[in-house]
Amino acid sequence: MTRPLPPRGSRSARADAEAPAGARPRTTATLATLAAVALLASACASTPAPAGSGDASTTAPAPAQVQAQERPATEAAAHAAAGPAEALPQVELTPQLMFQLLASEIAAQRGEVGSAAATYLSMARQTRDPRLARRATELALVERSLDHALPAAELWHELSPNSPIATQTVESLWISTGRLDEAEPLLRARLAKARADHRLTEAYAQLQRALVRSPDRKAALSLIERLAAPDQGVAAARLALAAVAHAADDTGRAAAEAEAALKLEPKNEDAAVAAARYVAQTPRGGAGAIALLESFLVREPKAIEARFSLARLLAADGRSDDARTQFETALKQEPDSPGILFSLAQLAWQTKQPKVAEDYLRRYLALPAQVQRDNDPAYLFMGQLAEEAGRTAEAVDWYARVRRGEQFLPALTRRAVLLGKLGRVDEARDLLRSTSVGSVRERVQLTAAEAQVLREAGRDAEAFDVLAQALERNPENPDLLYDHAMAAERLGKLDTMEKSLRKLIALRPDNAHAYNALGYTFAERNIRLDEAQALIEKALALAPNDAHIIDSMGWVLFRRGQLAGAVEQLQKAYRLRPEAEIAAHLGEALWKSGRTDEARRVWREASAREPGNKVLSETLARFKIAQ
Repeated sequence: MTRPLPPRGSRSARADAEAPAGARPRTTATLATLAAVALLASACASTPAPAGSGDASTTAPAPAQVQAQERPATEAAAHAAAGPAEALPQVELTPQLMFQLLASEIAAQRGEVGSAAATYLSMARQTRDPRLARRATELALVERSLDHALPAAELWHELSPNSPIATQTVESLWISTGRLDEAEPLLRARLAKARADHRLTEAYAQLQRALVRSPDRKAALSLIERLAAPDQGVAAARLALAAVAHAADDTGRAAAEAEAALKLEPKNEDAAVAAARYVAQTPRGGAGAIALLESFLVREPKAIEARFSLARLLAADGRSDDARTQFETALKQEPDSPGILFSLAQLAWQTKQPKVAEDYLRRYLALPAQVQRDNDPAYLFMGQLAEEAGRTAEAVDWYARVRRGEQFLPALTRRAVLLGKLGRVDEARDLLRSTSVGSVRERVQLTAAEAQVLREAGRDAEAFDVLAQALERNPENPDLLYDHAMAAERLGKLDTMEKSLRKLIALRPDNAHAYNALGYTFAERNIRLDEAQALIEKALALAPNDAHIIDSMGWVLFRRGQLAGAVEQLQKAYRLRPEAEIAAHLGEALWKSGRTDEARRVWREASAREPGNKVLSETLARFKIAQ
């Protein structure tokens, strides 16, 4: 069972168009039209990337990009009234310019965001209108391209030097591309203004978020040391220093700075939580962090986040009862807190108390409607608990309640697999095939689930066909290549299996499981053992602590008659993951080594944990051992 996800909030934003300054009658009309188009552009500022344009896991922007992208939306209103009036150029809205504006917006809506950003940037350079430069920046950030966003943001800042939004955007982009020297004067000026306005806490929080994402973390630490030199008596400055030091892997400095912040402001909960997090990573360890938070909570017993952090540290230290006491104390203070109830459910599950976990989740789901929360993680968690308890129909019902969002696909695929277990294979396939998704990656997940449903129903040939058809549409998809190879192996199509795995290795030479699958297949069939061992050694070099790869190494050594080495590797794998298949291999190696009592003990333990495991049952049958 995968670790249940905590409930999360959502955030949305909309960028506001900057109002044009007045001008001559004809130009005013022209600029008014431009402003209307700019408003249209602003409304589209969150134009999504086109569906299926890529895997979110590989195309997601760096956090600094996201931060820069959000600022125009979230801070526009704050600065619209306070900021100085912007001098806008007198631009005649020619038919050609109007066509380019509208064509760019249509292109953006069709998913051609890069083209739209380039056109806006070209128009901004031609007209020197900062609204067009801003729109070019926004679109380039939606495209998740620093190469396109940076020149657009630089032009926007050049044309709107007094715009806080433009300044902060170009700052973030310079920082995220490692151009700290260029960002430093702007950051220094921003901090000077914040000192004058008594807004240093907010300014350092923004600076911290940007600098921890710099590609050169040590240079970022040097930069914030220079910038924060006048503010050593400001807790926010010391916390920012701590965060950047931690990002630069200087945990000792991070802990010292956070504790200095806490000393400056003994009631500052953020400082206490940060100090505990960093102290836990120093030689003082979890014990030091726990002592720090316990001391803080004596002074501030209502500090919920600090109590949460203490509970997590206690749980990580194996002190589950103490952790639960802290969560329950927090729950008494906030009885309708979704976060506390969900955390208690997680803790109960981790300590193997599924009934207690269910009770907390039911309390979570029964909270009053006005309590803001996301029920989907709880539905997914309840489904997992019901599935583990063997209540398959109930689990299907819980999974069916999960709506579109982060938990939707995991819930949908588990629902389909369980429908298959209930004998409703065609219903499961229809569910997977009729679900619309927005990317190739998500479609591949549904295809893999369909193949699993068929495989578990004993319809291996159909599973292979489903994967083969998907592979024709996406011939270089790594997940499909791997699943296709495994389906081919189950049908004895070794040439097909090897061809898919070899192609996967060529595409992803760092894919340890591809090397392992091919090497283990050879070892299992007792063929090409030299090549099998070389492949598994390559896999082990890439993933040295993977129990399944270590098991493969033990098994190929067993096939080669190297019993001592085989037992050593298989024992190591079994310690890491005491699974039935590894137990079957280890028992056989022990038996052949004359250690029959040890073999019987390993097999007996595995049979008790996983009764009916096919590989273990076949092994015991060969050795005529009763289960």
